Amino acid sequence: MDQATDQKTLARVNLNAVFRTLELLPDYDDQTRQLLNGVSEIIQFTTPPSTIRLAIHDGTITFHPGSGPNTMNLVLPTAKAVNKLFDGSGTPIPVKGLTKIKFLTGPFTQLTDRLTEYLRPSQANLADPEFSRANSAMTLHVAAYALAEIGNSDKQGKLNAARIPDGDILLAVTDGPQLTVRARGGHLSVRREAATGWRAKMVFADIDSAGQILRGEMSSYAAIGKGLIELGGLIPMLDELNKLLGLVPKYLS
Repeated sequence: MDQATDQKTLARVNLNAVFRTLELLPDYDDQTRQLLNGVSEIIQFTTPPSTIRLAIHDGTITFHPGSGPNTMNLVLPTAKAVNKLFDGSGTPIPVKGLTKIKFLTGPFTQLTDRLTEYLRPSQANLADPEFSRANSAMTLHVAAYALAEIGNSDKQGKLNAARIPDGDILLAVTDGPQLTVRARGGHLSVRREAATGWRAKMVFADIDSAGQILRGEMSSYAAIGKGLIELGGLIPMLDELNKLLGLVPKYLS
């Protein structure tokens, strides 16, 4: 794979899938809610691959694509610089909010460290049922948004995305998270809601099964055999979606 394309795709996954998953963290983690209690900041990350904002308000986090009003603006001039930030070997260039650096190096860093604990869990943490369910929900969320970025940017991913007929794919857990992957002209997007007129669906029986499959602890074939995944609709759409899911670990390892 072309190295520049790989770095760009990884940066887009980091910004639009990993950072976006911060939205879910306060829903599952008391420590995060306490950390953000009383905080009101909008952090913009300005980068060539993708500019995004994280709005933090009194214990909640919302993700916003694109530039806009902010209290801090952090510039990362290349895709490689974005990825260095995420692997802990780089720092952004603050162009606004210089007086708020302590928030970035303190609470915000603790926040991202906490997200890493959930997305790259230890076996000890997974033994806790509540933690395991939170990990499963976040893993489904980050995988859905990552596969869209891969389908729109990665060389092989774009080939897979181009083969998906236009329409909505429901990616959901029974009595749990509901996401919709939308294909339009080979471009993929994701919404945090159930599709009303889906053309294909992949529904996990429960959040624990979803986590085991997405973490690679159970194969999708075994899960289908046990009735833990329900597939429906246009199967070719699901075939290409599965191929994209197979590329996700390369970018989230």
